[in-house]
Amino acid sequence: MEGEYPWYTLVTAAEPLAQGDILHSVPFISPAGDLRGDSRVDCEEYDIIVMSQSCDLIEQKVDSVILSSIFSLDEHITEIARSDSKKAVVRTKNKLRKGEMIAYHLLDRCTVPGHESGYIFVDLKNPRSLPLEFVQRLAAGLPYRVRLCPPYREQLSQAFARVFMRVGLPSTIPEFTE
Repeated sequence: MEGEYPWYTLVTAAEPLAQGDILHSVPFISPAGDLRGDSRVDCEEYDIIVMSQSCDLIEQKVDSVILSSIFSLDEHITEIARSDSKKAVVRTKNKLRKGEMIAYHLLDRCTVPGHESGYIFVDLKNPRSLPLEFVQRLAAGLPYRVRLCPPYREQLSQAFARVFMRVGLPSTIPEFTE
């Protein structure tokens, strides 16, 4: 399947920012302290994937870009599995693979020469945003960047939408016993 539908492609700095672009070590500022008269901030860096729709980015119909953090599966699997037992880790990896963990979305290994990586997962429950112009400048400052390809980009977008379209309804139909 990889040959027919590659997961990733490499784009140059000249390419406009698009959904599925992966950027590394992106700085995010957050308040520090108790927020009452304390103006200190923390700056943390995250690897991210662009979640905003490409058409909105290209047409500049948004002021901010929606971004989701990405993480190495191997480095963080025990946190997600909440266990370091081999059985729990394998079970969690397979749940990710099947899309059964709504907070996360699994992406395949990247085999683009010079940009290889293991499996990564996207944190869908904690989106971030940064000004469009800032993210465009970050992307333009890189000679190359990895971009998630269709149909996997659309699959990620659907997974992201599922996180926010969930509706908690009471179950008024009793459980069947026969």
